[in-house]
Formats: sequence, C-alpha cells, structure tokens
Amino acid sequence: MAYCQSTLGFGGFLDSIWIWASVSAAFFQALRYAGLKVLNQRLSAPVTTYVRIVFTLPFLIVYLIAILWWTGESLPPLNRSLLIYSSIAALAQFTGTVLVVRMFALGNFAVATLIIKADVIMTALIGTAFFSEAITPIGWVAIIVTMLGVVVVSSGRTPAPAGDTAASGRRASSTAPVVLGLSAAMIYALSYLSLREGILAIDPAAGTLVRAAYAVLVMTAISAAMVGAYLLAREPRELARMFLFPRLCWFIGAASAIASITWFFATALTNASYVAAVAQVQIVFTLLLSFFYFGERIRALEIAGIAIIVSGLALFRMA
Repeated sequence: MAYCQSTLGFGGFLDSIWIWASVSAAFFQALRYAGLKVLNQRLSAPVTTYVRIVFTLPFLIVYLIAILWWTGESLPPLNRSLLIYSSIAALAQFTGTVLVVRMFALGNFAVATLIIKADVIMTALIGTAFFSEAITPIGWVAIIVTMLGVVVVSSGRTPAPAGDTAASGRRASSTAPVVLGLSAAMIYALSYLSLREGILAIDPAAGTLVRAAYAVLVMTAISAAMVGAYLLAREPRELARMFLFPRLCWFIGAASAIASITWFFATALTNASYVAAVAQVQIVFTLLLSFFYFGERIRALEIAGIAIIVSGLALFRMA
C-alpha cells in the first residue's frame, strides 16, 4: 500500500484502515437500503432515490467544512476531469439506485441485495478491461464461484415447474429482480471506477481526507442538480411529497452520507475492486436487517447460494 503510506505517512496502520472504512460503508449502505425500501412504499422509485441524494448533501457540506478546518488545508481547484468523472458517477449512482428500489418492490430484500453484490465482479472485469484494475488467478476463481452463487440464489426465486401457465407467469416475473439486480451491479461498477478516477484527478497536493470529502460532495451536488431538474419537470407533485416524511428522509440522508464518506475515503486509498470486494460484508448486515426488521424468510436454496457467494467473496479478498 505504497500509495497510502506516501499520501498520509502513517505506514502499516493505513494498510488496514481502508478495510475498516469499507466495512463501515457496507453497514450504512445496508441501513440506507432498508430506509429506501420503507420509503418506496410511500413515494415513487425516482423520488425515493432522490431523497438519498438531496438529504445527504447537507451532511456532506458540513463534513467537508469540518475536514478543511481540521486539516488546515484550502479547497482544491475544480478541474474538468473531476467534473466529467463525477457526472458519470452521479448519473450511474442514480440509475443504479432506481433499479435497486424497483427490485426491492419485486423481490425479497436480502436476496435482492445479494444479487446487487455482483458489482464486485463487474468492477473487476470492467476495471481490468478499461481501467487500471488487475485480477490475480485467485481473483478469477472468486469471480466464477461468486457468479455460481448468484445463479443459485436466482434459482431459489423461481417457484413453480414448467407447464403451468400461471406458474410460468410467476417464473417470468421472478426473473425481473435478477435482471434488475445484475443491471444495477454493472452500473454501480461504472460509478465506482469513475469516482476513483475523479478522486485521482484532484490536485495530489491535497490530503486524502480532503480529496475524498471534496470528490463525494462534487459528485452528490452534480447528482442533486441533474436529478432534481429531471424530477421537477416530470414528477413535481411527487417530489414535493418527500417532505411529508422528514424523519425517514433524514435517516436515509445520514446513513447515505456516512456510507458515501467512508466509501470515498477507502477508494482514495486503494483500488475500486478491493473496496467493492471488502464491502461484500454488507451481506451479513442485510440478512440481519431482513430477519429482524422486515421479517423476511430465506429459502434453503437461497441460503445455499448465499454460502457460495460468501465463499467466492472470501477468495476475492485473498486475491
């Protein structure tokens, strides 16, 4: 982790701090998804997604001001590369979250979230092909194992045998969460890689904390402006309704802010594939929320698929 050491100078301590930041991001992502699932029962998917953006922004502004005050650094200059990569990441994050919210309305909360976790595979594949990510032989094994787990989990969502018309309809509808989940995973992978490039585009003279805080604020502000303008034109009445649920909206905003801050910090320290891989611990948090809060039951085949996915992710972290 030469990059970490040269950036902050804390040596071996920072070899693991990005892991804890990734775990923290995973925990608060699970809380955010739980809040989004509840809010989506009252608001449309696009507006529910926008809540995650607009109610996060105040927390990020306060955080950046606090970091600048604590470090004594000045705000880095805004450059074109940061704006371009932040715009790509912002659009991808919004699109991915819309798909996730829609998927929650169609399937089990825990299993749906597990399918999204294919983003680590997508990040590795896209990052290797078009960015600077590298995959080791163990990493390729992890990809195969994890994909097998996704297939098994997906099979657990297909209830009835072929031949029955009604059952066939149910089977077709059961594939929709899988398609949405894998699509969201690919889009999220693009956002991870873009935000990593955006962070690296910031003046290297700035410290890691400042670069991460600045990047997450820029991306969220761009997203708030882009998506806000779209919803104001398409769903103005629904957009106004989000203020009817202030506690839930601020909860989602706070959880999302902490998740974003810790994710950007970890991504500033190491490559996007590693952060996405360690963040798969969100599976554990999601299952706990699914069982204790939503009262959802996981089928035996789904449990088997989860075990395979976890095995693959363990291998990925060793890569």
